[in-house]
Amino acid sequence: MQNIKLTNLSLVGQAYEELKRIILEHRVPLGGKLNEGELAAALGISRTPVREAINRLEKEGLVQIFPQRGAFVVRFSEKDVFELFLIRENLEGLAARLAAQRINEGDLAKLESCIRGFEEPFVERDVQRYAKEDFKFHQTVVALSDAQRLTKLIATLHDQIRIFRLTTLGLSTRMKTSLADHRLLIEAFRRKDSEEAEQRMRGHIRNVRDGVMENIKFFLKDEEENRTERRRSGNGRIHLPTR
Repeated sequence: MQNIKLTNLSLVGQAYEELKRIILEHRVPLGGKLNEGELAAALGISRTPVREAINRLEKEGLVQIFPQRGAFVVRFSEKDVFELFLIRENLEGLAARLAAQRINEGDLAKLESCIRGFEEPFVERDVQRYAKEDFKFHQTVVALSDAQRLTKLIATLHDQIRIFRLTTLGLSTRMKTSLADHRLLIEAFRRKDSEEAEQRMRGHIRNVRDGVMENIKFFLKDEEENRTERRRSGNGRIHLPTR
């Protein structure tokens, strides 16, 4: 077996984490090009680990690589978004079924804590808090499934969904519906009803999907306008965010 260069692996890992963060924080627009040289200079490393990190992100569905053109942040169509939520419904429905079989009072308390994070009243500044607590709730349910491969699949799916920003149109109504969905799901968990837990989770994901698809045209239009504006202004340079 050949020797493994830990230093190189470490650089690839660092580049991967930074590039993934840049993409998920929308520092590069959907469809935006990832310039290897620029990224390497910003990270203070050579192009090789950056290239390997980009290849890894392509495998996770966050980047598209085109021969002779380079690497670009993935862009989604309406069909792509619908498909992502269809897959999410099935995978998280299964996770909820498995979690219901193992859940205990401590786990229920964690889930209750999450939904307290996005209770009424709902105002504009609650958007980020709502998103954070909602994500934590779903991560907790998935972790409780105790299914390693399922957890990895859902983690990759969540990253793909997080890559596009959801429009805030109708946010207050969606948050109220989401809160009700989560409460019903917790009650199913409390009864350890696997069948109901799966159906409640599936129904919740469908509600989220319907809200997204209802406003997806506005989102896609905004993204295209932002992308056009960046091209016109020449503001395509990547600025790495500080931690």
